[in-house]
Amino acid sequence: MNFLDVLIAVVFLLILAVPGFILKKIKFLPEGADGIFSTMVLYVCQPMLVFMAFQKTTFSADVGINMLIVAGLTFVVHFLMIGFMFLVFRNKKGDDAKKAKINALRFASIFSNCGFMGMPFLQSLFANQPELQGEILIYAGVVIAVFNLLTWSVGVFIVSGDKKQISLKKTILNPTVIGLILGILVFIIAKVPLKDVTPTGSVGDKVLEGFIKACNFLAEMVTPVSMTVIGIKLANSNLKKIFLDKWAYVNAVNKLIVMSLISILVTAFLPIAPVMKYCVFFLLSMPSATNTVMFAVRFGGDSDSGTVFVLLSTILSCVTLPLMFLVMNGLFNVPI
Repeated sequence: MNFLDVLIAVVFLLILAVPGFILKKIKFLPEGADGIFSTMVLYVCQPMLVFMAFQKTTFSADVGINMLIVAGLTFVVHFLMIGFMFLVFRNKKGDDAKKAKINALRFASIFSNCGFMGMPFLQSLFANQPELQGEILIYAGVVIAVFNLLTWSVGVFIVSGDKKQISLKKTILNPTVIGLILGILVFIIAKVPLKDVTPTGSVGDKVLEGFIKACNFLAEMVTPVSMTVIGIKLANSNLKKIFLDKWAYVNAVNKLIVMSLISILVTAFLPIAPVMKYCVFFLLSMPSATNTVMFAVRFGGDSDSGTVFVLLSTILSCVTLPLMFLVMNGLFNVPI
């Protein structure tokens, strides 16, 4: 894998956002279409993609151990970034609007769009390496599970400033977490992909083959539907406002450069498989999470700033992702 591969994968994703952008601009899509597509991704496609990742490899205790390592590394990178944001960007008393903006900046700088953009990116990047793709998507499911645990706890507190707003139920009973748990259970019990459980040509084999095909169709919808959502959001935004907001550039540096560098420093020198390093690196180097806006609306934060932060970081990520890959692959000599 090289710089060009990563650049092509990013450009490919942005091209997939074009239909949603155009259809919204010419008013072929109704108001709230992005919410409908988002629900489809969050509750069906993304959990199915995580579940199906376990169907591309056989059971191995090593994979289970690696999942725990990836989870640990994801927590470490997040907490280091949380510490950085609270140390460098402090709230001043008395200015509620400034506090809300700083809180939106903190959230957007810490949490990545690992679900809507990260998983489609990995799916595209490793499309020609199915076995490696299956393994990295398993680890991606772990990263997203940790992301959900942190956003619905630390993230809610960052935006609202109120511990009572934290929902343990939503932290644990998240669709992606459920998909991950089901995938792990089937993975451990069957020990082989479901297609290999029954004899070839048997009735059970045909039933499982049909089931897997249906699941694959839903899982593969993650990429086009996720990018359609991003295209619609871009169409709904004021691009001039996005490029003139200085705080949006501060967020972009934090999210796309600082957190990416932290991910590299945490993972590059560890004696673990490169696929694990790159899973953590790529997913946590993604632009700001779309949850930045959703949480700001729900918990009384600065949703206007959140929207600008998410969109500018998404646009700039097509440049920073390949460049930060060069840093990790070339400067830190982490091959894959």
